[in-house]
Amino acid sequence: MLDKPDHLVVSLDSLAPGVPAPLPGFDYPAPRHPAYLRQARCTDIEELMPLARSHLQRRYGRSALGDIRENDELLIITFPHQNDMVFEAMKRALLERGVLRVDRINTEDLGMETMTYSAADGWREITDRLPPMIESGVEFNVASAALKRFLDDRPGYTGVYAGEAGRSHWRRAAGKKIRNNWVYGTYEDFISRANGYPDEIWRTIDLKLVTAFGRASAVRITSPEGTNIGWDVSPEQAALWPKGAYISGHILGSTIQGIRFGHPVDTFLREAKILMPTLNGVVGGTSNHTGYFPHIEVHVESGMITKIVGGGKYGDLWREVVERYKDVQYPGFPYPGWAYFNDASIGTNPKSYRQIETLWNYNDSWTNLPERAQAGVIHFGFGAEHWDQTFLSYCKQNKLPTMHFPHVHNVFATYEIKDRETGEWVKLIDKGRLTMLDEPDVVRLANVLGDSKLLEYDWIPAIPGINYPGDFHRDYAHDPVSWIRREQLGEFA
Repeated sequence: MLDKPDHLVVSLDSLAPGVPAPLPGFDYPAPRHPAYLRQARCTDIEELMPLARSHLQRRYGRSALGDIRENDELLIITFPHQNDMVFEAMKRALLERGVLRVDRINTEDLGMETMTYSAADGWREITDRLPPMIESGVEFNVASAALKRFLDDRPGYTGVYAGEAGRSHWRRAAGKKIRNNWVYGTYEDFISRANGYPDEIWRTIDLKLVTAFGRASAVRITSPEGTNIGWDVSPEQAALWPKGAYISGHILGSTIQGIRFGHPVDTFLREAKILMPTLNGVVGGTSNHTGYFPHIEVHVESGMITKIVGGGKYGDLWREVVERYKDVQYPGFPYPGWAYFNDASIGTNPKSYRQIETLWNYNDSWTNLPERAQAGVIHFGFGAEHWDQTFLSYCKQNKLPTMHFPHVHNVFATYEIKDRETGEWVKLIDKGRLTMLDEPDVVRLANVLGDSKLLEYDWIPAIPGINYPGDFHRDYAHDPVSWIRREQLGEFA
C-alpha cells in the first residue's frame, strides 16, 4: 500500500465536530433549533411506510422495536394523543414482518382518566408521583400497575410495548412481557432523528461512557445553572458501579445509584456508608421530566438534602416531602429520611431535543422527557429507592414513597472524573457535550455509516446569560416558561 503525502491525509480529529462554537462573547455552545421537525405533515400513509419499516430495524435504545418474531401477538399501549396514521403505519410494518396480531389499547382502557398536561407545570412531578405511591402502594406508576392487572387476565400476548421511558421499571411493575417502550405517539416522534439513530454508534457511545467510570476515584459535576457537586469513588466502588450503570441511552452517572441498581441491598448499604459522607454540593436548574419551574437550588450534605432554595411551587412541594419523611428509617439505608441524592443520569443520543409539537398539550404527565435524553444532559434525581422486597414491603405498610421522583435537569453541565492512575481530571461531558462523541473510533464509525453530522447536536437551547444575550436571573430563571415558549418557535437560533 502506498503512503499518501501528509497533506492528503484527513485526520480523524479534523472530522470530529467537537464542542459547538459559542456566540461571540460567550463560552457555551450557540443555540440550535431542530427546524426539520416542523416539516409539512404527510397525509398519505403509503409515503410513511419506508420510515415505519426502517424503525423496525432498530435494536437499541427505548425506541427499538426490532425484537420482532414471526407469529408474535403484540399489545401496544398508547396515550390519547396517539397519532392514528403513525400507529397504522407501524402496525402495517409489523404485520409485514410476520407478526400475527397487533392490538392497541388506550390508557383509558386501563381505567385511567384522560388528562391534559403542560410543561408549564413542572411542579407536577411531585403531585403526579407521590399520591399513588403512598395511597395505593404503586411501585412505579399508575399505568404500569393497571397494565399488570390487564395482562394477568389476558395471558396470550407474547410481547408488550408501553410507556415512554423507564423500561426496567415497566418490566418490574407490569411483567417480563414488556419488550420496550412505545415512543411513536406523535408525528414528531415518528420523524425524529433521535428515534432513528444508528444502533452501532449509540451503543459504542454508551459503552465508552460506562467503561470510563471504572477509572474514577472521584466525580465532579458543575453547570452554569448553579450546580457544583461531587463525591469520592473507592476502588471497590469503581468496580461495582459500571455493572449497574448501563441502561441504553440512559447511563447512571451516579456511583451510588449504579451500585444500588446492580447489586444486593447489603452491598448498597455497605458502600453507601462509605460514599455518602463524601457526597456534597448543590444542584441548580429550572427543568425536570414534567416541565419547568423557577430556578431551584438543592443543597446536599453527606448524600442528603439539607436545604432547598427557590423553585416556586415545585420548591414548596418538595420541601414538604423532605420534612414529612425526615424521620423515617428506610430498611437498607444508612440515615433516617427520604431525601437522599439518588441519580445523576446521562442522556447519550445526540439527536434528541425538547419536544415542539406537544410540550404544552400532552396526555402523558412526563411532558419533558426527550430533553433528558439529549447527549450530555444530566438529570439529577432525589429520594430513597430500592427494589429489594423488604424495602418495598416496608414502604407499602407504612404508606411511604417507594421511588425517587423529583428531578432537576442540567443541559450545559461539565462532568469530570479524577483518573485513579494519573490523578488528572478527565472530562466526560464538556459544556453539555459528551466528549466520547469526538473520540477517533466513534468518528470513524460515524463516517462509515454516514458522516460526522451524526455526531452533531440538532438542538441546543438558548439560555440568556449562558449562551445567549441577556441576564440569566432577570430574563429567564424566575420564569423559564415565557422564554421557552418563544424558543420553541425557533426565535433564538
